[in-house]
Parts: sequence; structure tokens; C-alpha cells
Amino acid sequence: MPCEIVSPWIKEMDDRPIGEPLATEERTDIVIIGGGIAGTSTAYYLLQESDLHVTLVERTKVGYGASGRNGGQGIASVERSFKDLLGSLPGAEIASMLNEISSGHQRVDEICNSIGYHDGLFKTTIWTGLSSVTEVQKQLEEMKLRLLYGAPVHPLILDEDLVPKVEIDPVLAEMVSTATPSRLKEVLCTREKYIAAYSAPASLANSGRLSRAIARHLLDRYPGRFVLHEESPVSSISFGEGTAVSADAAVLCTNGYPLPELESSTVPKISDSLRRYVASMVAHTSEDRTAPGAFTYFHEEGDPEEEPYFYLTRRPFLLNGNDLVTVGGPQQTISEELDHGAEYPPGVYARIDGFLARSYTCALRDEDMMCWNGPMGYTKDGIRLVGKDPHVPGLWYNTACNGIGFLPSIVGGRKVAAEIAGARSR
Repeated sequence: MPCEIVSPWIKEMDDRPIGEPLATEERTDIVIIGGGIAGTSTAYYLLQESDLHVTLVERTKVGYGASGRNGGQGIASVERSFKDLLGSLPGAEIASMLNEISSGHQRVDEICNSIGYHDGLFKTTIWTGLSSVTEVQKQLEEMKLRLLYGAPVHPLILDEDLVPKVEIDPVLAEMVSTATPSRLKEVLCTREKYIAAYSAPASLANSGRLSRAIARHLLDRYPGRFVLHEESPVSSISFGEGTAVSADAAVLCTNGYPLPELESSTVPKISDSLRRYVASMVAHTSEDRTAPGAFTYFHEEGDPEEEPYFYLTRRPFLLNGNDLVTVGGPQQTISEELDHGAEYPPGVYARIDGFLARSYTCALRDEDMMCWNGPMGYTKDGIRLVGKDPHVPGLWYNTACNGIGFLPSIVGGRKVAAEIAGARSR
């Protein structure tokens, strides 16, 4: 299986330095660790909403970490169901969180318009396919709870033969419709059989490339208040004198990479709440130039040929304008330093490509196959870590993608910036 080990998002980016390595001691108001979409969004809102001085420190190049090694989807979702979250949070709080994440579509539009980023954001729809009656019943339950508490609800399309086999609450009657099996395959762009589907808004973007555009904009607009250092890995964060960058507050915006050592008399929240994963993905180009789209495919539990789900993104490849089709799904925990040239586990790229070959309906170019992996940070509760550390003064977070990080990173950056600016004004 000939495969170039590279992320297509990194191929779309230039590799010219944006910031110089950190060479001398500096003083600033806020230091942000991590130059991906979370870090650059946090800097964007801090500089826009306050008069604070901000320094952003990135271990390699801006946008070349997790933001340049993902699946390219921006969707307003979390990987836990509403029912599951009700075990630990009030329903109104869950709905507020989901509505806030959904506002990320508007926020990314605002940022792109503000910085003049017009050629890399694709607004479309993501279709999700379900293959078991159990998954359909769970989705109907999700819809009912979202409707009850005022969260976004996505109408469901059922295979017309499935209706007698599922229980549909009368309050959902107008949100459930039927279609033929062939129509479901058409909307899901697949050869495989699914028994239900639903759609939601999607914002497709190369979040690494967008991160670099945001950073350049901030350097141009705030030359006296924004400093950026690339190739400057942070080994530790301490709360005293003698640091390379001294600041009133630090915001951790890393995602899935090993954390800096946190030198504190109390245990930071992130120390016992973050789990690291590695996700694997494959991409092909094609000769087609079809409309952008995104898809998620859920499979029956225990199916030996399939992952629990795969996610597929189709959008123009900015190098030539033809379709770029990316697909991912498999992931595993990791404790060591991530090797971007390795497979986790061996054979994972062939497994992903096998799904694409038997499922996707359009011809793809085998000679243009790309394979890559990327880090993901998961919290124990599956909820993004955003805000002030409850135990360590001056430490803030906008991190942990929990598998779906693009829009929550932007929403989290806005929230953290507002909280920091508010705390400074009091």
C-alpha cells in the first residue's frame, strides 16, 4: 500500500517561520502555551477584548501540531450523549453547553471575516448514518432530551421498513421522516447499508492553516501587544521568579501532547484529568470537484470488519482545487512521545483505506494516498477543560478536544478571554 506519510493539511501550509525562538527572558501579562487553533483563538479574543499584552509560545510551528493533524471537520457536538451527561450535570447546563458549542459556527465565520481568510472555510452539512436499531433508539432519546431542555435538535430520517421496529415519541413526530434504503445511501454517499441518518451544520477548515492566518493577523494588528515564539517547547510552568517568560497568568492550549511539568504546591486539575490518544487518518485526492461534505458512519457493536465509527470529509484540496477525501476513526491511548511516522497500531492505515474502498461511491486516486496521525486529549468526563484552574492561581485552560475540538477551541478561547479580562477589571 503506497502511502505518503504526511497530513494533507500540512501540505496546504507554508513552512516559513512566523515567530522567532524564545532567546531571552521576557515579561508579559498573559502567556499562552500552544499555537494551534485553541491558542491562536484565545490570543485573538484576549487582544480584541482587552488591552493586555499577550505572548504565545509554540513548541514547533504554529498550526503544525494537533490542529494540522486532524480530520478537517468542525461540528457542534460532544462524544457523550445527553442522557449520559445527565448523570453528572443538570439538563439546563448541558443544553447551555451544546448551544454555546453550536455558536462556534458563527464565531469561526466572524474570525475569518475579520482577518480576511476567505479561501479555506467551507460551510456545509454533516450527515451521520446509523446501522442498528439500538443506535436509532438512542438517537430518538437524544432528540427528546435536547427538545425538552432547549438544545439543538437534528431531524432523523428512517428507513421506511424500520418504522414498525422503533418507538417514536409523539413529540418527535414532526422531526422524523422516512426514506428508501437507496435514498439513505445517496445522502450518506456510501455503498453500505444504513437504516437511519440525520444532518447538522458543518464548518470544514484546515485549522492549522487558519491558526497561522490568525497569528499573522495578530502580529500585524497588535505589534506592541502580541509576541509569538515558535520552536520554543515549554518544559515547565512554575509559580515564582526566574522563568523564561514571566506573566500574571498562563493559559494551557495544548491538546494530546505531553504536558509541561507543573511546579505547584497544589495539584493542577489537568494533572489527573487528561488522557492522551492518537488518531489515525487516510486521504486521497480525486479528479472530481464536487460540493464539500462531511459524513460519520456508525456501525453495529461487535462488527469485526468495522470500527465503532468512521468520519469522512470531502472538500477542495487547496493545492489543485480537486476533491480531497479524508477518513479517520481508529484511535488508541498513548503514554509515550507521539511518533508521527509510526502506525498506531501497525496496519491501521490499511484498515481505514479498506473502509473507504468498500464504502465511498466515487473514484479516488491511489497514487495520491496520504496517511497521518494526530494527538487528542480527552478529559475523564468528556467535557472540554475551559477556564480557571480551581486549585492553582494564575493557571487557565482551553484544552482537551475530546475527539471534536475545532469549534469548541474557538468557543473556549472566547470564554477564557472574557473571564481573564473580567478578572483583571475587578
